[in-house]
This record gives sequence, C-alpha cells and structure tokens, in this order.
Amino acid sequence: MARSFTYGAVTKHTAILSRFGAQAGFFAREGIDLTVRTVFGGPEMSAAVESGEVNVGEVGTPPGLTAIGAGRRIRIVGSALDRGLAMFLIARPDIERWEDFKGKTVAALSKGSCGYWYLRDILVQHGVDPDREVVFRHLGAEYDRQLELLEAGEISALLSGEPYVSLGERTGVSKTWGEPQALADVPSIQWSIQIASQDFIERDPSLLRDVLELVRQTAHYVWNNQDEWIAFYKKLFSVNDEIARKSIENEWPHFHFDGQIDIPGLERALDLQYRIGSTPRRLRLDEVLDLRYQPAPSAEAPLRLSA
Repeated sequence: MARSFTYGAVTKHTAILSRFGAQAGFFAREGIDLTVRTVFGGPEMSAAVESGEVNVGEVGTPPGLTAIGAGRRIRIVGSALDRGLAMFLIARPDIERWEDFKGKTVAALSKGSCGYWYLRDILVQHGVDPDREVVFRHLGAEYDRQLELLEAGEISALLSGEPYVSLGERTGVSKTWGEPQALADVPSIQWSIQIASQDFIERDPSLLRDVLELVRQTAHYVWNNQDEWIAFYKKLFSVNDEIARKSIENEWPHFHFDGQIDIPGLERALDLQYRIGSTPRRLRLDEVLDLRYQPAPSAEAPLRLSA
C-alpha cells in the first residue's frame, strides 16, 4: 500500500525537485504517493507544516526561523536545491536610481518572507525608508503575475527568482539590478530549507527520511541528466529553451545537490533574525535543526550547466 506524503511549495513553481521526481515516478517506485501543495508565503507554510496540512515544506530560512522563534513546533530537516541566495532585484525600466524608489510600491511574496526582509535591508542601506517612503505589496497568489504587475505599473520592483528575471529582461518589462550581496552589505545565509513538524518527525521518521533521500536522488539525477531537467523546466514555466537555460545558469552558483545544510550560513541567519528583531533571542542550532536527517556528502556538483 502506497504511503501518502504532501510536500509544500511556497509558489506554484517552487519545490522543483519534488515536482520533477513525482512526474518521473521516482517516489511511486518506492511506494510513496507524493503530492505537491502550494501554500503561498513562508510564514503561511510554517503554519501549514505545524498543523499537518503538509508533511514537509520548502521555505526561506528567515521566515522559518521566525516561526520557530515564535514557538511553532517545527524543525529544519534539510536544504532545498537553492541553498545560496538565489534572488535578484528587478525593477521597472523607469527606476534608474535609488531615489526613484521613493513613493513607489515594491513587492514581496508575503510579509516576513525572505524577499521582504532583504529588500527592506537593501533599501535602508541606500537611504530609502521602507516604512515611510515605499509601500510594500504582498503578492501571495499573485506572485506568478509579477511581470504583469510590473508592466502595468502596479508594482515597481521586487526581489525575484528565475525565470521571471530572465523573462523580464527579455521582454523589456524589467531591468535586473543584481544579487542582494552585490547591492548592499547583507549576509550570505542558508537560503531555502526543508521544514517538518516535530509531531511528524516523531510519528513517522522513516517516511520523512525516505522522502528527503528521494529528493536528494532526484537532484543527482537532474545534475546528470540536464537535458531532461531543461525540458521539464520549459514545460513547468512555459518558457522556451533559451530562457530555461539562461534561468538555470543564473541560479546554478546557488544550487547544492546534496540536501545538506550550510551550517555557517545558518548561524549567520540566526544572527540576522535576532538583529532585526524577528526572534526574541538568538536561537541555538539545536533549537532549530534536526541533524539526524543530514546526508553524507557526495561528489561536488559541476560548476556550470553543460552546453
């Protein structure tokens, strides 16, 4: 009898490894009926994981740590594919200087999401008050409409991921300003994490371990079968081969294929969340991370996408 498992994604097009593995039949062959469910936003995903609506969710580290600091019974059990900070500031072409952000509406997936906190920090360092001089619009289910909203002038900028960055450049809807660390003094942190509730960890540790290992095996598969990955990416995002390849190449330096947590990066994230007041105190690693699910390292991933 198949074991049911619900895997959470914060937008319709995230948790790409789980989606690929489910379509390829990797989970079914191991007797796991995996469903990917979208729960928009990191804070919202943390709540869904704690309640049992989803068994594992992929979220950004900042909202995940904020949720743990607020008392949610969840723990980090692994790293998502984008372990590095795979976001880029994109803005309408009429935004040419930092001063131009003043009086504009900027966007984030949700209040408390990774893009929200980092964009606030970046604006502050360039003399823009994120509380008084811009308006934040929290997109939620509209996140996948971001280019449409930029083109219509409803929003002026956001920290975004691929393929929206490459599509915006290609269509002229937006310009890419760069990665957060190229724009401001912001820390390099463990970026995307897999979280599970303490209740689920205690109730079915073997199922959790099996799913995390299959996600890891899927990462190794796409690493070694990049043409299949690109074909899947094109279909998932409804983009052509050029955009798919450019998107993956842009994010490639931030990918990690083994599911291992970047411990120094997580420590920096703990420092950051306390500094900005998102946690009432500086949390310890053992309060947020369950190391039992950390896999042994394998060979290093290639440095770039093969031609």
